[in-house]
Amino acid sequence: MEYKLYGYRWVVVGAFWLVIFAYGANWFALSPLLSTFENAEWFNIPAWEAHLLISLIGMFVIFFAWPAGSLIDKKGPKLSITIGALFMAIGFSVRPWLLGSFSLLLLSSIIAGVGLAWILVALAPQMLRWFPAKNAGLPVGIAASGLFIGFGTGSLVMPLLANPIDETHIFNGFLIFGIIAIIAFFIWLLVGKDHPITPPEERSKVEKMKFLEGMKNVFSSKNAYLYPLIGFIIVGITLVISSFIHFLYKDQVTEGGYIAGFLLYGCAIGAFFAPFMAKKYGLKKIALTAVGGSILFWLILFGVHQYVDISWLLLVFIAFLFGTCFQASWPLALYSQEIEKGVTEANVGIAASLYVSVSNIGAAVLPVIFPILFPFNDPLIPVIAILASLVICIVLWAVMKKT
Repeated sequence: MEYKLYGYRWVVVGAFWLVIFAYGANWFALSPLLSTFENAEWFNIPAWEAHLLISLIGMFVIFFAWPAGSLIDKKGPKLSITIGALFMAIGFSVRPWLLGSFSLLLLSSIIAGVGLAWILVALAPQMLRWFPAKNAGLPVGIAASGLFIGFGTGSLVMPLLANPIDETHIFNGFLIFGIIAIIAFFIWLLVGKDHPITPPEERSKVEKMKFLEGMKNVFSSKNAYLYPLIGFIIVGITLVISSFIHFLYKDQVTEGGYIAGFLLYGCAIGAFFAPFMAKKYGLKKIALTAVGGSILFWLILFGVHQYVDISWLLLVFIAFLFGTCFQASWPLALYSQEIEKGVTEANVGIAASLYVSVSNIGAAVLPVIFPILFPFNDPLIPVIAILASLVICIVLWAVMKKT
């Protein structure tokens, strides 16, 4: 059999990137509006209830990551991505017309949330179909960066589109993001392909595995117990920080949007470059450096905001550096999970579903419990809690056996 690389692989990466970008942008377009929805002029609800609009999306990943992984192993990743993109397009495109009811707006998040698992779980398996395993880190990073660029775009652009904040401007903002979701779905449907004519490298013979057998093989490596915990912290804290930044600047909506937006753009840069840096300097070394940098820049970011009167433009730059370091280890952990001992093409979907599912338990749980356990009214409390989460993350990488 001939093994070759097809130029079309980058078309597949680009189409997938657009889908996951559209999802991230629509998801985080809600984040700047949570404090607005809480007040009496809108829904008059507590903070934890408003956070359900973003956290429920992650919760549905928990339920659908496992069937998505099984589908990928049986039918390939393209079908999974198509299912996810369809739910994304439906859930987010109807949102502009549901602003009169919190329950209906929550329903739109639920519909869109059903689709996220089918997209995320397919990320690494789709790239591994088109790229040699040792070179798949870069396309995984590129594809993952689309999600975080989407996060930044939603968080940055929505305050600009909805300023002043009223129903008309919010309607228009949601409509624009919904159209992007629909376009991304149709582009993927037209140009996405499951696999090339021939594989890019010699593959070992794939024997079908039952779910429990596949999961048992995933956990044959001790590292497999730690990667999902890293994903849990990073994804959950990403959502917490996004809403926390907007809360800090609720009286300066535009400035808060720039700071939160560029923090998330930094996340995209970190996700993009981390696999490349890891290949050159070593995965664990880059992961520890990145998380250590996020701790440093988080302390600087809060210290500057709390104690020093400086231009918010400098805060934007510091937030960008924090995001770059903070998010770098998420694709590294995902990629590492997929190439660990015991993971083959027969159970790569199951391995991905494990990582994505646990990551999004963080997305579902942390944004809801943080405002309850660590009220945002006293900024020092959530700042310390977030710092503790970053310390736990670096400890997990430190105890990881070298990969």
